[in-house]
Amino acid sequence: MINQLNDINYLIRKEADIILYEKGLLQILKSYGTAHITGSYALNLMTWRDLDVYLETGNITEESFFKLGAEINAVFTPVKMSYRNERIAKTKGLPAGLYWGVYLGNEREGAWKIDLWAVDQNECGQRIKFCNEIAAKLTSSSREIILAIKSECWQDPEYRRSYGSKDIYEAVFSNQVKNVHEFKEFLKTKMRDK
Repeated sequence: MINQLNDINYLIRKEADIILYEKGLLQILKSYGTAHITGSYALNLMTWRDLDVYLETGNITEESFFKLGAEINAVFTPVKMSYRNERIAKTKGLPAGLYWGVYLGNEREGAWKIDLWAVDQNECGQRIKFCNEIAAKLTSSSREIILAIKSECWQDPEYRRSYGSKDIYEAVFSNQVKNVHEFKEFLKTKMRDK
């Protein structure tokens, strides 16, 4: 099974490269700041088509951010784009910045979703640090376990609502979870303890 998961990771990363380089997402972002690709792409843990990008920028205005959104729309023709202003909302656990969720189809059916956050240098540094900390903990064994769990969870309607990749990393690294069954037990305990 791990060979199949490695193949899926490889193929999805190749598709992501087309979005980033051939279709020019990175070129578009370059006009607004410095793009940092993080998450599963950076960690080499892709099991579904989700791309996480932090755009390190000064105090980008909402007007400029909507101009960026229009450029992304013109190139990628998404079925939906969702906007958040977390400078105002300040939702716990989310970056203090502006957000575009770019949906190129139904993500639960395998279409691409791009999470783009425009954040300042400090916020960007914190998010990159978290990704680097995960990368430093990865071993071939933990990588296999994470890929297996993620491949089972990505279509779960509760994924990204009540739990996410951070929970998978915590379960594997801090609680020595070894499979999806143990992960589900970990989640039950975590929800009970809240």
